[in-house]
Amino acid sequence: MTLQKLKTNASQDELLKAFRDGSEEAFGTAMASFANDIQTATLAAAKDQSSDLAVMMNRGQAQLTNKETKYYNEVINNGGFAGTEELVPATIFERVFEDLEQSHDLLSKIQFVNVTGVAEFITSRGVNPAWWGKLCEEIKQVLDNGFDVINMHQFKLSGYIPVCKAMLDLGPTWLDKYVRTVLVESLKIALEQAIVDGAGQDQPIGMMRSIKNVKSGVHTPKTAVDLTDFSPKTLGGLMGQFSELHIEGVDTPYYRNIKPEDILMVVNPTDYWATIYPAITTQIMDGSYRTGLPLPFSIITSVAVPLGKSVVGVGRDYFMGIGSTLKMETSDEYKFIEDQRVYLAKQYANGQPKADDSFVVFNLPKDAVTPPDKGGETQTAKRSTK
Repeated sequence: MTLQKLKTNASQDELLKAFRDGSEEAFGTAMASFANDIQTATLAAAKDQSSDLAVMMNRGQAQLTNKETKYYNEVINNGGFAGTEELVPATIFERVFEDLEQSHDLLSKIQFVNVTGVAEFITSRGVNPAWWGKLCEEIKQVLDNGFDVINMHQFKLSGYIPVCKAMLDLGPTWLDKYVRTVLVESLKIALEQAIVDGAGQDQPIGMMRSIKNVKSGVHTPKTAVDLTDFSPKTLGGLMGQFSELHIEGVDTPYYRNIKPEDILMVVNPTDYWATIYPAITTQIMDGSYRTGLPLPFSIITSVAVPLGKSVVGVGRDYFMGIGSTLKMETSDEYKFIEDQRVYLAKQYANGQPKADDSFVVFNLPKDAVTPPDKGGETQTAKRSTK
């Protein structure tokens, strides 16, 4: 691993810690440091690679539209984003959204929607709104209970983007690569933390939090229940549990058909390798190893999940919408060198589970039992208590 990669990983850790602690000052410092590491890496990549446009396209660099090129040229001519009258083209944010969805396992499994320019978003709670018969007050109440209106401009995430003169000298294509990389990488960290364990105060409500129980404006953590093993009986019970959803304001539960691959099991990376991987890996008769649960749940690792815990549920039961203002604002609060200024990019986001029982928090078993292998032996994985 290169020194630059180690530095970037360290700044990622600081950024995640700032998100968890809720310190605006710590976040600003960590975000600027994180973006500065990406800027250094981008400058190094530009120095090593050919500036020929056709070669860059073959290496995966996105080709800019005429509007994007015009915008970045104006930024370069102005010596930075300050004073640039043109709004950031919406296509830039569209590619950021696409990169996020394609490069992040968790975001690809939930209901993840680009809502740039949308003030409100209507999402279904899962209740089937179709009916036979005359429209009456009772039916109207069912329809009202079937949908939620989410205010997309309620929560704001600010990202600091330092831009030095050397970066501007590279031209529109590399400047675009840098800006989009900063937005994508910082949003990955922020959105993952919010989706998994967002407290709901000036941020989304996470899978591990209760929708109904709120104390001092903060949505309380769900009470974890014990996950005894990974046997077919236990996992089948989870399928039955998530096939029945209790919607707030609706007296009867909503029953639905779900597939095993719709189920997410989100765990800390350390717990995956120390507990789950040994428990779901068995040696078969030919001597090779096979890894997998009895049901094809999607196992996703996330540092946002505390050690010893797991959050499980149907991915599409979580809604997350992100958008953005289309204007970069100047900030002189954070500087590393005199030759650069720091700009503020605002992203708007909101998200929450459909219902309180959409996701369940589990205590992972210290002794995880898997189904018998072909030799008839049951294997047990013991998790370290150190």
